[in-house]
Amino acid sequence: ETAREQEAIQGLLEIGVDGLIIFPAQGEYFNAEILKLVISEYPFVLLDRHLKGVSASSISTDNVSATMQLIHYLFGLGHTHIGLMTTPPRDTTAIEERIEGFIQAHAESGIAADRSLWMENITATLPAAFVPENKKKEKEHIKRHLAAHPEITALFAMEYNIARLAYEAALESGIRVPEDLSIVCFDSPDDAAGSLFTHMRQKQNEMGRLAFENVLKLRNGESVPG
Repeated sequence: ETAREQEAIQGLLEIGVDGLIIFPAQGEYFNAEILKLVISEYPFVLLDRHLKGVSASSISTDNVSATMQLIHYLFGLGHTHIGLMTTPPRDTTAIEERIEGFIQAHAESGIAADRSLWMENITATLPAAFVPENKKKEKEHIKRHLAAHPEITALFAMEYNIARLAYEAALESGIRVPEDLSIVCFDSPDDAAGSLFTHMRQKQNEMGRLAFENVLKLRNGESVPG
């Protein structure tokens, strides 16, 4: 993915675009082309992730407080054994911040965040792996996890597609949602049938608008907040 991203940035710079809005590929490293943009002070804005230790402008949800709200909501319903489900965090700031919010909410409420209830290696929902065969395997993992941890009464999924897999795995295991198991996540498809779960809806239109406005400001030599 990173190689494709580098090619895309190089290609757009060759065409001579005035600025870039980049929604970076997931993974440990930002590609070298993004670092070159920083050094050359090229007008660009990152979406949903920020560069640690580098002053590049980025637009994202306050993932920590959004997650805290969602977890406190579950505590309010009486849940104390909450499983966290994520793709490998691998320096993806949005995911790291959501995990931080999850842990902070537990600390504030004096509830132990039991890491043995987490599934931190969900890979079937990553763009390159989202195929039926992988989804089926992932569901089997989730079924085994739920069977091994019957104390789990709620799941917090990093994203809708993970929540959906967990939902299907639960139903196939004879676990009723939401009677036996509550599931919450970030984002949801816009159609009514898609919003199966209580979720944090990010202001995606607003993020896009701000990113566009900030690129224009940078192009005009104005400074924008990090």
